[in-house]
Amino acid sequence: MRFIILGAGLSGLSCGIALARNGHETVIIESNEEVGGLARSCRIDGYTFDYGPHLIFGPKVLPLLKELTPGLNLIPIKRTMERIYFRNRYFKFPFDPKDLLSHMEPSKIPGLLSDLLIRRIFKESKESSANNVEDWVIHSVGRHIYDYMSLGGYIKNLYGIPATEVSKDWGIQKLQFLARWRNINPLQLALKALREEKHLKSQVVNYPHSGIDHLPIQLADKFIRLGGEISFGSKATFVEHQQNSILVHFQKNREEEKRGGDFLISTIPITNLLKITVPPPSKEILRLVDSLRYRALLLLIICIQKEKALDYQCIYFTESKFPFRRITEFKNMDKTMAPETKTSLCVEITCFENEEMFRRDSETIFKDVIQQLESCGFIKRNEVESYTLLRIPYAYPIYDIQYNKALNELLNYLGSLDKLVTIGRQGLFSYNTMSNSILSGYDLGQKLSAAQGNEIKNIIQSVYEERKEKYSS
Repeated sequence: MRFIILGAGLSGLSCGIALARNGHETVIIESNEEVGGLARSCRIDGYTFDYGPHLIFGPKVLPLLKELTPGLNLIPIKRTMERIYFRNRYFKFPFDPKDLLSHMEPSKIPGLLSDLLIRRIFKESKESSANNVEDWVIHSVGRHIYDYMSLGGYIKNLYGIPATEVSKDWGIQKLQFLARWRNINPLQLALKALREEKHLKSQVVNYPHSGIDHLPIQLADKFIRLGGEISFGSKATFVEHQQNSILVHFQKNREEEKRGGDFLISTIPITNLLKITVPPPSKEILRLVDSLRYRALLLLIICIQKEKALDYQCIYFTESKFPFRRITEFKNMDKTMAPETKTSLCVEITCFENEEMFRRDSETIFKDVIQQLESCGFIKRNEVESYTLLRIPYAYPIYDIQYNKALNELLNYLGSLDKLVTIGRQGLFSYNTMSNSILSGYDLGQKLSAAQGNEIKNIIQSVYEERKEKYSS
């Protein structure tokens, strides 16, 4: 069969490898001039920055990567090097109850412990009936923890909407460790905190030496060696879903080109795919498309004339006074990410692509950011060598309280098309990990390669059903 893949990110590349190694003619149409999607790196004057900190973890993905990218040099890293900064204090991330108790003000401890005790006694918590992520967290661990950590502020910073308008799905995916706190005995917890127990297990993850982009680059090399083709600088403009084939129209070097195939795998934003599909969906489907939103990302890259700025790999910020939500010192992940006597910071600011912040000039953003970085004691203005601003659309799918219903309807519609399937973080509107993108992409390629007759239709349905059931309760 002839396969066409839209997007050379991790999902698209992994799927392409599985198809190509099984003898299928496979082409990837990529709008950028490089592979990787969000898993890319930027290099400036001896400094290397990723598009945010990317780590590889999970027992299933490492054996696959060793097989597909044997030349990839992965560095083991302990996740104890992450912190959350609020109330002028540092706390472990993910949140650890013993650490929280041992660092918070004594006057706050009774309320926190009483909330945990109530949740432990009434394990039939209304967590499952929560309408939004604020309710979900409060039902899991109580109001005191939610307010003390300023979790509502962090969620508002990330998504641009109040936590009461964000689906509980985000909490289930990103804050599941909080729900497990109900199983902790509050008395034992308090005693351990008073003893300042420091023997916590550290999760070991992996990071590609010298930048995350080495991962997609090696995946692309593998794909091409297997006979695959990548068309760079090619933006899809129409996808014709025909009775027996698929036809993709794309613009390359200001010229219109076409590519025909038997089946299409899309990893571009699901909202974009549905707007270029021919014949077009109904007005109702397009209305649902417009209801799904993505959050854009600004990366302020700061090159610094000193050896070290932070004691940690990255720091999260929950308080509204900070214009950014996370900063990363990549040199604390890999010494080669900056010159020997210098370092760097990557400052992440989330916003909507259509708001003024996304269009704001780099100098204005730098002035706002450096003021806060100085006030926290991280760096001084006169230590800054240079700075650069990167603008990244479609960084985070917004899980508002209505998104799941709309997404399910869109997947039902796409399920009626038997010549294409949409996958990946962007394609399934899923806030997933790199490991998940690689594994799911490769698994799909394997299944499509072995499919016969109507089996492809079943494969398409299984992809969409898995996404629908991900947070169902």
